[in-house]
Amino acid sequence: MAMVVNDVTLAAHTVLQKDNKKERETKSSITPFRKILDKEEKNLAYQADKSSAAAQTAKSANTDTISKSASSAKSGTVQLKDIFQRAAEKYDISYDFLVAVAKAESDFNPKCVSSAGAQGIMQVMPEEQKGLGIKDPFDAEQNIMGAAKLLKAHLKKFNGDYTLAAAAYNAGSGRVQKYGGVPPFKETQNYVKKIQKFMKEGVTVPDKKVKTSVAAAVKESSSTAEKESTAASGKTIPTGVAATQADFDKITVAVGTGDSTVTMSYGAYLRYLEVGSTGVG
Repeated sequence: MAMVVNDVTLAAHTVLQKDNKKERETKSSITPFRKILDKEEKNLAYQADKSSAAAQTAKSANTDTISKSASSAKSGTVQLKDIFQRAAEKYDISYDFLVAVAKAESDFNPKCVSSAGAQGIMQVMPEEQKGLGIKDPFDAEQNIMGAAKLLKAHLKKFNGDYTLAAAAYNAGSGRVQKYGGVPPFKETQNYVKKIQKFMKEGVTVPDKKVKTSVAAAVKESSSTAEKESTAASGKTIPTGVAATQADFDKITVAVGTGDSTVTMSYGAYLRYLEVGSTGVG
């Protein structure tokens, strides 16, 4: 009889152990750390692949742009309009004003020479060229940039007054100061009116390429390629930076199974493990 009791007791004890084990396994609701980490690593790897692909596309586009620009630089030609835009930006001058002066001076002819000896698109006098950085007056890039520098000096001297700056460009700043305004010369007065008319009506720069120094063209191609590359690649994401607590708190994880599932931040989950908890729910 005792043997039977012992057998029954032993059998019952064994069943109870299995039930308890099954119950513990059922109630255990902590998602393994390695499993969550693997999931996050896969997600980050996927995002990294997407970023890498986008960067490669931008790099290819950038390479093509540089190649085309370099080809243009070797031939020594650039779009005339581009020179005016760069000059206006560099010297902080109204693009319309700069173009109006060029129209009045030479009608955009890089080889223009006046009876007084003024040369190039914006008719800069030989004695002024060296001080304006012009080595070749028939180089459109150098001539326009030098003329823009001179116009900027006149604008600064006459407090940003475009009318007086135009008058000074035509007759000299000394005469504008002497007469306290536009000099009483028919040529200068007509010149100022012409500039005002061109600015009001708007003047279109001829759609043509002009010869310029290779150095200037290369500089432009590099600048353009750099801007386009930055725009195409978007914001740069720094790498190799350790994650902070704030970073962990931005990631949410589901801990547990079934009805006992709890959603918490990854940072909270790590803290949860640190305090030695063994289950949720």
